[in-house]
Amino acid sequence: MLKSGLLYVAEDRGCEARVEAATKVSQAFGMHLTCVQAAPFPAYGISDIGGTFSYNGLLEQYEKKQAQTKEKVASILDNNNIDSRWFYTPGSASSAVVDYSRLSDLIILSHLEGDKGNWDQDLELISEIAVHARAPILSMPYEDPYGIGQLKLDGGSIIVAWNGTFESAQALRFAVPVLSKASRVQIATIGLETVPFPATEAQAYLTRHGVTSQVLSIAKEDREVEEQLLNVIIDEQADLAVLGAY
Repeated sequence: MLKSGLLYVAEDRGCEARVEAATKVSQAFGMHLTCVQAAPFPAYGISDIGGTFSYNGLLEQYEKKQAQTKEKVASILDNNNIDSRWFYTPGSASSAVVDYSRLSDLIILSHLEGDKGNWDQDLELISEIAVHARAPILSMPYEDPYGIGQLKLDGGSIIVAWNGTFESAQALRFAVPVLSKASRVQIATIGLETVPFPATEAQAYLTRHGVTSQVLSIAKEDREVEEQLLNVIIDEQADLAVLGAY
């Protein structure tokens, strides 16, 4: 079950979506939230002419904004009767999240697709945390360009991307609490004819956990697998996709 979650809190466009998702998951599972803020500024910097300068003024402004954000988010969580605690740490966001996620059942982050189809730096944050943390990540979009980005837990439709790897298997196992609340679960494979662990094995695993699922076998097209998978998610109107990371 999901009983201990980590919410990354920062002054970015994704914070509102993260807080909303954290609220929904916490209410659905009775999950306690660990809220983490990071200050990625050192006390001093080195100029291009060899001297040093202080970041103190900039850091004070940043800390003031963080205090305002904390007050706002804490108020939302309190109003929704969500148990939470807060940690503030200097250093990078990825290090802070990984450090405090040791006993987390879920990490809540967000991402944005750039105007030119390129992923922004927050996807790098997700990637770094995904390969170093030991908890699954719920990644929420800042915006909803395809009309499918709203988190729906009870009665939702979920697609599990399956290729038989350890990563996809771990993602599937981590997702069982969420999958158990869905009304439709599809295990999607793209262009896989023979694999050591076929999708039917994943289906059998879910059945043992009381989750009914369908295998969705899709022929490989002349384009990247991730592009084809995204189209499948949109066509099937899935509310959530479960994917492995490496």
